[in-house]
Amino acid sequence: MRPPLPDAVIERIRRHRIEPRRTQHDYLHLRDMLAALQQTFESLDIGVGPALDLYCGTRPYDSLLRWRPVWGFDIDRHFGRADIVGDLSLPFCDGAFSVVLCTQALYLVSDPVLTVSEMRRIVVPGGYAVVTLPFMFRRETGSEHRYTRAALKDLFGEWDNVRVTNVGSAVSGAALYLGQMAAGLTRRWPVLGPLLPGGALIMNACGTAVEALLPRVVQRWPANAVIVAQRPRD
Repeated sequence: MRPPLPDAVIERIRRHRIEPRRTQHDYLHLRDMLAALQQTFESLDIGVGPALDLYCGTRPYDSLLRWRPVWGFDIDRHFGRADIVGDLSLPFCDGAFSVVLCTQALYLVSDPVLTVSEMRRIVVPGGYAVVTLPFMFRRETGSEHRYTRAALKDLFGEWDNVRVTNVGSAVSGAALYLGQMAAGLTRRWPVLGPLLPGGALIMNACGTAVEALLPRVVQRWPANAVIVAQRPRD
C-alpha cells in the first residue's frame, strides 16, 4: 500500500493532467489524450449514469464525463481521490454502471482478462467501457504489457462494437519517453531541475512543427490508443 500524497501534490498532478502546459515534458501526450477522450465521450449514445473511473488516480477527467454520479475506484489511497479502495473482483453489483472509464492502467494490471471481464459484468447491457493505454512507453517494470490492435480486439472479444482508435503520434510518444528520462535525471541531480521546463518547451515546439510538416509519416506509429467497447444488449 503506497502512502497518501499531500493534498497540494495531488491537486498539482490532477491540474497538470487536465490543463497541461507547454513547459511540461508530457504536454503533447496529455493534449492528445484530452482531445481523444472528449471526442469519445461525445460519441457515446447513452445519456444517464452512473459512471466509474476505474484505477482513478487523481481523477483528472471527471469534468469531461457528462454522466453523474461519478465514482472513483483504486487499489489504494495514494492519490487521495478514490471513493472505494479494493482489488479484483470489483466490489460492485452486476450492471451497476452505464460507463466505465479506465485510463492508462490496463497495461499495468496483472490479470487483464479478468479486469476486462469484470468491467463487462458491472456495465449495464448496452453500456460502454472506455479504455486508454500506451502503444509507446518507457518500460519501468517487467509486468507492463505491450498490446497490438489485434491483441486488444481479442481481449475485448466478448463485447460488441469494439473500436480501437489511434491517439497521438510517434512524435508525442518520443517526447514523452525523452521527457521521462529527463525527469528521472532531475530527480537524481536536482540541480538540473530548473532546466526541465525550458527544455520541454523547446521539445514540444519542435514536436508540434514535425507533426505539422510530416503528419502522415508520424501518425503511422501512434503513441496511444482509445478502446471503446459496448456490452451486448442481449
